[in-house]
Amino acid sequence: MIVYSGSVEDSSELIQFFRREVGKLKALRKIVVNNEKTVVWDVNKDGLEFPGLTYGCPSLEELLRELGVVFSKQTLHNPKATPSGIKEFDISAKWTWGHDRVM
Repeated sequence: MIVYSGSVEDSSELIQFFRREVGKLKALRKIVVNNEKTVVWDVNKDGLEFPGLTYGCPSLEELLRELGVVFSKQTLHNPKATPSGIKEFDISAKWTWGHDRVM
């Protein structure tokens, strides 16, 4: 697990970290948001963890846009929109199988 230790308030720093580190992962599959953190998972269950990046944080929207996730601002920042308070987004449409392979 790769853990982000920078400020979650600085969305440009967060996105640059994501772009630097995403090459260490395989095909991305899912993003999970809960009350404490956000985790981006790949097909091998390796991931990028963003502690403190949660509901109400504008950088969360930027990360989701970077990953090509379609979301509604109203429901994204409402943890009570799901019974468990955990939201999962599939990201396989943009990060298709084999995107990391060079022919």
